Parts: sequence; C-alpha cells; structure tokens
Amino acid sequence: MLRILVIALVALVAALFLLPRPGDMPRGLLAATVLDAPRDLPATALTDSAGNAFSVSDLSGRMTLAFFGFTNCPDICPLTLDQIARSVATLRADYPDRVPQVLFVSVDPARDSPERIRAYLDGFDETFIGVTADDETLAPLLDALAVSVHKQVVDGEQYNVVHNGTIYILDDDARWIALLGGSSHESATIVNDYLAGRLETGDNVCDH
Repeated sequence: MLRILVIALVALVAALFLLPRPGDMPRGLLAATVLDAPRDLPATALTDSAGNAFSVSDLSGRMTLAFFGFTNCPDICPLTLDQIARSVATLRADYPDRVPQVLFVSVDPARDSPERIRAYLDGFDETFIGVTADDETLAPLLDALAVSVHKQVVDGEQYNVVHNGTIYILDDDARWIALLGGSSHESATIVNDYLAGRLETGDNVCDH
C-alpha cells in the first residue's frame, strides 16, 4: 500500500512539472513574421498626447508594440487596442521584466487632437503612448512600415479612414523587427509571438 502511495505521489509531482507556468518558453511563432534584419525607422517629428514633441528615438530602451489607427475608428482600432491591453496585462502579471510599451499613432491628425488621443487611449490603458503628426510628416514613417492608409469621403466634408490592422514590434533600439499582420488579433497570440519574437531576434534584455 505504501509503495502504491509513493508511486502515485511521484506521478503527481511529475504531472505538476509538466503544467505550463509563467516563465515557460513560448511556443514557436503563431502568426508573427520576423524580419531578416532589424530596420531603422526615419526620424519623425511627432506630437504626443500631452502636446509635447516626440520622436521614434524616444522609444529606445524598451520593446514596443506599435499600432496605427484613429479615434473615430468603428471596429479595427478598438478591437485591436483591447487585445493589446489584455496582452500587456498578462505580461505584467506573468512576465513583469518583459512588458513592452505601446505606441498608438493616429493617422487622422485633422480630427485627433492630443487631448482626444489621450482620452481615447485611457479607455484601454493609461500607459499607452499616443502620438500624431500632419499627413506630410507621417508619410515617411508610414512608408517605412508599409502602413496602408486611405481616406474615403462619405458625405461632403465627412470622411472615413481605411487602414491596415497590423501590429508592429520594435526592439529596444526602436528598430522594426517583426509584425503581426491581419485585422483580427487575440491577446494570447500577441503574448506568445511577442515573447517568441524576442527569442528569435535575440532581444532578451529586461524591460523596466
């Protein structure tokens, strides 16, 4: 009887070690594409949600998840930002030394003031960084990341902005290293591919 109990206890302990735990290595990439080499991004004179000057170089020192959209977006933006917020919450809880900063770039500067961007992002996560710039200033950054943006006039001066839903991953030198394409994202996939992408690109520095 004692032998049976010992065997059962050993089996239980072994099973517990096989359960996934925070800190376990992520599975391979599920949806992300990692670039062959990091790509530098053009210096762009942006304005943040506090009305201060901001540049891509200000992102240096931490990994970044970047997303381009606009506050009037009816679907892709709120859905994606919600999943990014959930991803960041998971990383804070399970991988506190690997939490990325999140950059939201408005591609609708005519309607998205710094104050409006701040109020919008606070509905998802108050730490999210919001920036914008006029169309001409944004153009080189959009081109470098192959961000697709089209404005469609719907009624006189009213217009809608059509854009891709890609999430861009930047390393701690603010270089583009990977992307999550498509317009539908799940937080579990974002977390997995963010961590896996760090391993593939060698970005295993601790983020604070």
